[in-house]
Amino acid sequence: MIIRTNRRGMARRSLLRGAGGVLLGLPLLESLGCAPDDREAREAGTTRTGKAKQAIEFPKRLLIIYTPNGNWELPAGMDFAGSMIAALQPFASKLLVLRGLDMNVHNMGPGEPHQQGMAWLTGRPLNPGNQIGGCGTLTSGWASGISVDQAIASQIGTTTTRRSLHFGVQTLNYGGKEVRTVMSYEGSDLPVSNEDSPWNMFDTVFSQLGADPAGVAKLRDRRMSILDAVDGQLGSVAPKLGTEDKAKLEIHQDAIRKLENQLQNPGAVLGGSCQLPMVGSPVELGQPANYEAVGKLQMDMLSMAFACDITRVATLQWSASTNNRPYPFLTYNGAPINDDEHILGHQPDTDVDAWGKLRVIREWYSAQLAYLLGSLDAVPEGEGTMLDNTLIVLGSELSRGNSHSHMDAPFILAGGAGAFPMGRNLDFSGGDISHNNLLVAMLNAMGVSATEFGDPAYCNRPLDELWG
Repeated sequence: MIIRTNRRGMARRSLLRGAGGVLLGLPLLESLGCAPDDREAREAGTTRTGKAKQAIEFPKRLLIIYTPNGNWELPAGMDFAGSMIAALQPFASKLLVLRGLDMNVHNMGPGEPHQQGMAWLTGRPLNPGNQIGGCGTLTSGWASGISVDQAIASQIGTTTTRRSLHFGVQTLNYGGKEVRTVMSYEGSDLPVSNEDSPWNMFDTVFSQLGADPAGVAKLRDRRMSILDAVDGQLGSVAPKLGTEDKAKLEIHQDAIRKLENQLQNPGAVLGGSCQLPMVGSPVELGQPANYEAVGKLQMDMLSMAFACDITRVATLQWSASTNNRPYPFLTYNGAPINDDEHILGHQPDTDVDAWGKLRVIREWYSAQLAYLLGSLDAVPEGEGTMLDNTLIVLGSELSRGNSHSHMDAPFILAGGAGAFPMGRNLDFSGGDISHNNLLVAMLNAMGVSATEFGDPAYCNRPLDELWG
């Protein structure tokens, strides 16, 4: 089945409030189902290649990571020595390095390149609007469709406490919430905010862990009784409604059933790999010197949210495409990097110092990814690990800062969630292959049947090469 989103189809969102103050967004997608040729294989626990899934008794998870302004120079093989991603060498067998995909859908207006590229998870151009880009003249609105993480969350996130979680690291430092500082969308003009504070995330997500079990059970029972009452009232109204209103009612009732499933899922029980993350005392969130410390706390929180099965879909956004940040905790030629990274990326390739500093910064981001992969890989799940059961995708809004290009975009995939043969380096350069095809492959890897995603003019197939 083809997934299609449009600019206006999700411009307004109905909401259901109840169950002790819970606010639930109603489903934004119609059921995707499974294509006949995929259903038997999935039920049998096999991938498209016919290989057995890794640790199929454990859930698949999706994590999407953003780093700002591109500027990744990826090696041509799987020997990472001397490259920007040398820190990832211990995980080479669990990586897919992708070079040469084109984010050509984001060459279309409105907006300037940084604005356009921040819609990379939607595979669609931006809507018109009055948000001013970095150039000071071009404007845009929000993205014009749902992002791939939310499309997947609508399918695999209905039984967890949180459908998805969105971790930010100083994403609002340089511009506040606007099109250049978010990457996830529930639909057209429906951006999903990041949570930049590890302490707020802890309070929101982990506050019930370790609580009195009897008290938690009473709260769950009370919320279930509210849902039962609401469902009964809606059922009594149904015979009096016309066709259109009945359709709306069915959407509300479906939302109630999904919330009931979430309340019935025990999940998030302390013990084993699920433990309360340590966050310590709050620090100044917006201070550039704290960027690394805040990022580590967010990664620890994210790993534990997966281990406790609080969510199966998450994003981690480092900074934003505005990104006028220094890196005072890193050094180049013995001196702290106090330069504006955005400006560094605008310098010509011949500027040795600017690109030397950018290399140090990219090596640091590589080390952060290695830390996160290590955390996930340390959690055993059956014959594999939590990393093996997680699909991780790292990308950016541009391929290179001084060209502001969306072409030849680099991506790093990790874990694979049992879908792809890992440990390979794939070069798509010159093939005019859109990254929308990668988005379709991500859907398929997570068990969602689809042949298109985003703008159909820039998507003609899943990225079959990922299956080998």
